[in-house]
Amino acid sequence: MTAWDHWIAFGLLFVLGARMIREGFSQADHEEEKPNSHSFLVLAVTGFATSIDAMAVGAGLAFIDVDIFSTAATIGFATMLMVTVGVMVGRLVGATIGKRAEIVGGLILIGVGSVILAEHLGYLN
Repeated sequence: MTAWDHWIAFGLLFVLGARMIREGFSQADHEEEKPNSHSFLVLAVTGFATSIDAMAVGAGLAFIDVDIFSTAATIGFATMLMVTVGVMVGRLVGATIGKRAEIVGGLILIGVGSVILAEHLGYLN
């Protein structure tokens, strides 16, 4: 799995990011009051793409001497904190920046996928 995880993560994040960018430009003329909700499939694929690299890290933790419970608790707390702050900030600025946020989000997803790929290919060591 570790031989392909970076390619899978990059491919999925690139496709999702490109889709977000396309959607951000497609309805720029008439802003909607309520943003479109994403389908379950899109959310599931996004979750899979962003978690596949974490799976490789988790498997790697099994081979080093760390307290897995404190490590998992720290990762879980940090994730909860970042998601909570992200949702709160998104509600505050979502109506203001609208589709531009979707374009920036797509660019960020492509950037994250590119960093994952570059790290695994040895360009960012």
